[in-house]
Amino acid sequence: MPDTTSSCARNDAIEALSGAQLTAWQTDRLREVANHAYLEVPFYRELWDRAGVEPGLLRSLEDFARFPTISKHDLVQAGRFWTNPHQGSVAFSTRGTSGAPLLVWLSAEEEEAYIQPTMRGFRWAGFRSGMTALLMSPVWHRLAACEAHAIARLGGRCAFFWGSMGSEYTDSFLHTLSSARPEFITTTAPFLLSLVRGSTGATIRPHDLFKGVRSVVVVGLPLTPRMREFLRDRLEVEDVFERGGTQEGAAIDECRFHSAPHVHEDVCYLEVIDDAGIHVAPGVRGRLIVTKLTTAGSIFVRYDTEDIAAFAPGECPCGSGFRRLRIYGRPESSVLVGDRLITAYDVRMCIEEDPALVGRNVLLIREANAQAGVLTVAVEGEAHDSANLQARLREQLGVASADIVWLGDLRVNWGFRQVLDGREIRLPRN
Repeated sequence: MPDTTSSCARNDAIEALSGAQLTAWQTDRLREVANHAYLEVPFYRELWDRAGVEPGLLRSLEDFARFPTISKHDLVQAGRFWTNPHQGSVAFSTRGTSGAPLLVWLSAEEEEAYIQPTMRGFRWAGFRSGMTALLMSPVWHRLAACEAHAIARLGGRCAFFWGSMGSEYTDSFLHTLSSARPEFITTTAPFLLSLVRGSTGATIRPHDLFKGVRSVVVVGLPLTPRMREFLRDRLEVEDVFERGGTQEGAAIDECRFHSAPHVHEDVCYLEVIDDAGIHVAPGVRGRLIVTKLTTAGSIFVRYDTEDIAAFAPGECPCGSGFRRLRIYGRPESSVLVGDRLITAYDVRMCIEEDPALVGRNVLLIREANAQAGVLTVAVEGEAHDSANLQARLREQLGVASADIVWLGDLRVNWGFRQVLDGREIRLPRN
């Protein structure tokens, strides 16, 4: 078998399938999952009986689209009746930032299924046998639980950072980095950005310790192209990759072409729909719907994450047949301005057209005047070319007005949360 690990080319049989073959394979798998859910999980059986859909007659992806979507609220209300009776042995809590947490069960069989995509994503990001990986992705996330297994199976060594990912732990992380000397790092984008910002004027410069690091893989914040370049240049690493997913089973990883993360189509089937429940075309944003293609652990069939996402149009130069998906943000990382839903990613894309503003923390401020079409944005640091920035925000985001609050010396830590209520923080006003 030829060695394909030197590039991000196809690494396993599932990736080598044509589009039609992959569709047929996924349809068969969706039917198996739906049949299992119907027989074993009362919640799905009752839901689908009321909707008049029958898993055994599922013959196409179009048939599957007629199954009702479900929400976190639906599952919380259903209590234990939505959970697979053979649920598993390890529990993970879904994101508490989007309402009441939901307990998700993971079994050894399901963990095994997700280790393979993790290995695939790490190969895409340049991991090779014999390397040392420093792993500090959030261990409360089910995808992060597979990382050490993936590194071990790829013939690597694991080092772990003992501590939180708050900005106050950057010195401890740098000490660990100096001791472990890894070639591969996984972490969160907010922590990495805090590290870069906190190192200004420090005795130890991050890029001195990042020497020898080939790849950094980040989660927790969608990277803009200019933000990726900023991190790559400041840390002087070979490349920065983005990976992501949901506790409900979605899993995505970038290849070296950075054209948008690829969906691991062998463990999840993802859809993007509009408010009417209709699939949208590639390049058009909608809500992300997740179906987990394993029958172990907790079962998710057409779960509406409410995440804002879009499939990337066209094909990736890497040759993978897997679709590519960009997750732009969650409901809590966006604001409704007039009738337009604006994400923090959208604002950063616009602001970072000015090289002087790349790398600054940007927060969306939710205020009452948003109903009148006014976008309020807080930007770290001193004021810079405000008039042109306001014009770009108005033109590119389609808002009536843009109010920019320059934070000056006020520091707001990088975090997963990118939107603040105007009453939560006392902001300096022009």
